[in-house]
Amino acid sequence: MAKNKIEKKIKNKVEKSAKKRPLTFLLMVVLLLGCGVGGYFTASAICKNDCFEIIGEKEVVLTVGETFVDEGARAISFGRDISDKIVVAENTVDTEKAGQYYIKYTVDDFRFKGVERYRIVIVEEVSA
Repeated sequence: MAKNKIEKKIKNKVEKSAKKRPLTFLLMVVLLLGCGVGGYFTASAICKNDCFEIIGEKEVVLTVGETFVDEGARAISFGRDISDKIVVAENTVDTEKAGQYYIKYTVDDFRFKGVERYRIVIVEEVSA
């Protein structure tokens, strides 16, 4: 008889557990979808104004002997100004010699890894 009572208790617990599963599953799905949608909108709001851009003109034309001052670039990643992480390469503009020069900007950041920006500086001979 005691064995019978134990079996009934176990059977009742199993039945109650089985009835709760669909509700638990549904609750898990709703929570996961809610978190995913909330995360998407939060990330979109944080990254809305992100950019990596050259300040000033992308193409500068000078005559031989003029002074060139690089205005640089700016970078905003995940809502933070990371302009101090910008690396300027190929910045060998010789204003005493006619030619076309390139200034390459890169930034050491997860969001803009592998992205490059270029400024073209054209130094021309003085025309008569």
